[in-house]
Amino acid sequence: MSTWVRETSIARRVYVGSLVGWIMDAFDLSMMFLLVPVMADVFFPAKYGLAIVGTWSIYTTTFVFRPIGGVIFGRLGDRIGRRNTMVITLTGLGLIVFATGFLPTYDQVGVLAPVLLFIFRIITGTFAGGEYGNSAAILVESVDRERRGAWGAFLQSGYPIGYTLAALIYLSLHYIIPSSSFTQIGWRWMFWIGLIPAIVGLIVRLSMPESAMWERVSKERGINKAPFTTILRNPAYRLGALTGVLAMTGIAWVYGLTLGFYPTVLSYHNFLKFPYFLYVVIVSILISLLGYLTSGFISDMIGRRLTMIIFSVAAVIASIPVTYLILTHAYGFYGTMALASLIAFLTTGVYGVIPAYLSEKFSTDVRSTGVGFSFNGGFIVGNWSTALLLLISTISNPSFYLYWGIFIIIGELMIFASALLSKETRGIELT
Repeated sequence: MSTWVRETSIARRVYVGSLVGWIMDAFDLSMMFLLVPVMADVFFPAKYGLAIVGTWSIYTTTFVFRPIGGVIFGRLGDRIGRRNTMVITLTGLGLIVFATGFLPTYDQVGVLAPVLLFIFRIITGTFAGGEYGNSAAILVESVDRERRGAWGAFLQSGYPIGYTLAALIYLSLHYIIPSSSFTQIGWRWMFWIGLIPAIVGLIVRLSMPESAMWERVSKERGINKAPFTTILRNPAYRLGALTGVLAMTGIAWVYGLTLGFYPTVLSYHNFLKFPYFLYVVIVSILISLLGYLTSGFISDMIGRRLTMIIFSVAAVIASIPVTYLILTHAYGFYGTMALASLIAFLTTGVYGVIPAYLSEKFSTDVRSTGVGFSFNGGFIVGNWSTALLLLISTISNPSFYLYWGIFIIIGELMIFASALLSKETRGIELT
């Protein structure tokens, strides 16, 4: 077997092992997007007018704990290996998502219901935070340096795949379970089904190889026992972490305002009735997947920075006109689908660059920690975008499209600034 064939085989096995965890993470992330209206009715009293905002706040507050998980499990990945840590994080994530399906409702235990949901989301966020850094690091360390952008884009595709899976299950459950019963049992099945991709992922990960680069560097240099401290003390790593957090803040910000917000805004006051708003969501997710692949492949040709700049500038130009046309329903159902897909492609498509963009900022002995912290650090502020938008303006406001568009532009400017402040790393030697 030739060296190229053997390396490609290893890369594919690592890719599949990494992908299943991202699908699981995205399934949970997207499931909560879809269930916000239902969870608001279940975990808050009916008379509480801010139930939607309260549910969004619980959901987004837990993202504060993702960078904590990124540091904890990133440090573990830099010390005991990427693969072993990935088995731990996926096991924890699968179990806590499954257990969430058994939570009591507000009618059963009162105010304790949202408190328990908040605690469970903290645990979920911590384990989910450990997924990205190790998965991105092990893949980027296992592929040809001229194709890191493309491989990273394929890995990032786990998110739209997970979102599509969640949307299809959500749609199927609505057809199986009567609408009157969905708030009692339907949402629980969403969490219980989440155990299935976790089990499949564990089977795959137990058979995947460890990062050969990490093993070699650990043997030659020794294991870095304090990778996060190393990042804080090294000016280059520190700048890499800050620009990485800035990029991810912008991406999480616009993701929440587009693909994350569509189920709420499109169904508001029957703007699009079920299941039509869900069809728009599914098509938009698949188009965003094309954006991931496009940005990843382009970044291998023109670089990470320029690719991010092109996508962010295009999104800034399109944001306000597109949000206006969506909210005025100017072109009917199919027009809304096309417009929602366009803004999803432009705003979230840049996600495809991120695995390579973050991984190339750090050396092997601190890569899992650096990538995990950078990626998840962006969720601390980024995932508050929708809650802040709804506090500033209601969807029924005739000028809501303007606020919505401006909020998207704010996120894109963060991505743009991150690219400007970063050095180009395409094709560099990782170690």
